[in-house]
Amino acid sequence: MPVGWINKQRLLERQLGTFLNLGNACAARVAADLGFDWVLIDLEHGAGSEHSLPNLTLAIEGTGCSPIVRVVSNHQDQIKRALDLGAAGVMVPYISTANEATAAVSFTRYPPRGVRGVASSTVATGFGLRAEQYQREAETKILTIVQIETAAGVENAEQIAAVEGVDVLFVGPLDLSFQLGCPRNFEHPTQLAALDRVVAACRNQGKAAGILSNVDNVADHLRRGFNFVAIGSESAALIDGFQRLKKAAT
Repeated sequence: MPVGWINKQRLLERQLGTFLNLGNACAARVAADLGFDWVLIDLEHGAGSEHSLPNLTLAIEGTGCSPIVRVVSNHQDQIKRALDLGAAGVMVPYISTANEATAAVSFTRYPPRGVRGVASSTVATGFGLRAEQYQREAETKILTIVQIETAAGVENAEQIAAVEGVDVLFVGPLDLSFQLGCPRNFEHPTQLAALDRVVAACRNQGKAAGILSNVDNVADHLRRGFNFVAIGSESAALIDGFQRLKKAAT
């Protein structure tokens, strides 16, 4: 089966996903089968690692759900490995300038458009069975998501959104709240103004606006104009489910 690319022609429509923090292939498959448009395999803060990526991406294959990987940092080697191991896109944390966004895009593209190393025998290419098809499609279908998590990132959101090859500006609300001096206060006027500024930059540049939500604030985020929305995570759902089971029996 080919890599589960996201249809970029529909990227400005509502796209719903969830985070995968546990590094567990069975949990990844359940999330994918539930009908999310995409799942985010979190290597920055999650329990999984590069070694778990093949099992996770192969578990998702064929479901119609796109596997996206959040890498640890904006580093060429990390982005290359995530893509070679089957990611349909990458989320790059802590992007604060257009130059940083440009670098991230270049790490996802083959020469001459970028600096990604070319290999034929990878998970993404079916270990060589689909190398030419993959290398042809990857140039336009890889999803590049940059995270806005700093005051500078908000200030430069318009320039970041204007970078060719950036598809989504994705707000990390927890990090951003700390950076803006209102830790965990997601209703603080400064925080809300920052969200609106990112959405406006995306709208002006024709890019998708993303954010991590939960059941309590997803309606507000959608109303504000975010359309590439992650609702919680499999680890949070597991805790919630077990707590409800325990409560029912006590």
